Amino acid sequence: MKKLALLLSISLNILLLVAYLSSCKKESPKEEKEEPAKEFIGGVISTINWSNYSRMIPVDTANKMILSYLNSINYQSDDTKLRSLIYNADSLRKYLSDTSIKNVKLMFAHTQDYINSGGLNVNCGYTAGALTIIIAGYNAAGNYVTPNNTVADRAIPCPTVCPVNGTAANSLIQ
Repeated sequence: MKKLALLLSISLNILLLVAYLSSCKKESPKEEKEEPAKEFIGGVISTINWSNYSRMIPVDTANKMILSYLNSINYQSDDTKLRSLIYNADSLRKYLSDTSIKNVKLMFAHTQDYINSGGLNVNCGYTAGALTIIIAGYNAAGNYVTPNNTVADRAIPCPTVCPVNGTAANSLIQ
């Protein structure tokens, strides 16, 4: 579970960086005042302090987190475990251009290929090609924003299709 939480944390930080960068290119719309997000903790609703979650972190901290995960899956000797998921930035920017989206939820899911090959409801562990993320934005009221009844998918698994050029070809951030 800790591995899954770490992977989600890393994915969320990457997604938030892309969202931040895409918002820098546009005029900022008038900021709406929104209620703090709520969460059920132990059956009690509590306010989430988003500043503790959605933030930028130093590269060396990110690398420590990434390396901890990679070492836990023996990445140097096992080339079948999922190391990262790659998502097209233009597709993400287009989806996040809807200013009613205030937060995004990254949900782990089995790929259609894995399901269609007999993996429906079968734990795949960290197998590359069997896991993806579904990205769904939601508004200030906590309701999903699904333009044309769609959400974002088709993250590319690495290993399988990893960058081979530039610093992104490395497992750690260079």
